[in-house]
Amino acid sequence: MPTRYRLTVYFSDEEILKKLEEWAKEENRSASNLAATILARAVQEKESKK
Repeated sequence: MPTRYRLTVYFSDEEILKKLEEWAKEENRSASNLAATILARAVQEKESKK
């Protein structure tokens, strides 16, 4: 299934990746979906401060 996202992120910090995966598991979603949601919220927050 094609995705609408065109960003690839590489985590070199294994601890961050592990925590992201645990968080995603708690919310019953994929780590990539959680990361996309976090990034989208960060952009929205940044834009609202302008």
